[in-house]
Amino acid sequence: MADFETEEFADGQLVFSAGDYASHLFYIKQGAVQILAESGAVIAEVAQGQSFGETAILKGGVRSFSVRAKGAMVCSKIGSDEAAQLLTTYSPFLVTILEALLLQQNMHNKLRQRSEA
Repeated sequence: MADFETEEFADGQLVFSAGDYASHLFYIKQGAVQILAESGAVIAEVAQGQSFGETAILKGGVRSFSVRAKGAMVCSKIGSDEAAQLLTTYSPFLVTILEALLLQQNMHNKLRQRSEA
């Protein structure tokens, strides 16, 4: 992860908003983030050593949720093309499989948002 750009966020700072173009995947090196529903309610937390923003793997992906830093947060920022390239070094099928899983997850998230509204 040393080759990727490092970005820091202050407590409460938005990393990205729902509807934004998904251009980067993030790996948390320090701190945590909160995943926010449209209402602003926290629906999940992601901590150090985990990743978020996987929609960036999808070509033309759009963020489903907003994400904000919980406390000071430091992360590696991995571009869409870089992430896809990394996956293909392991197997050319990984990107295809991951894209299918992410599309399914996005559909599930949309249905979940509708049922909560």
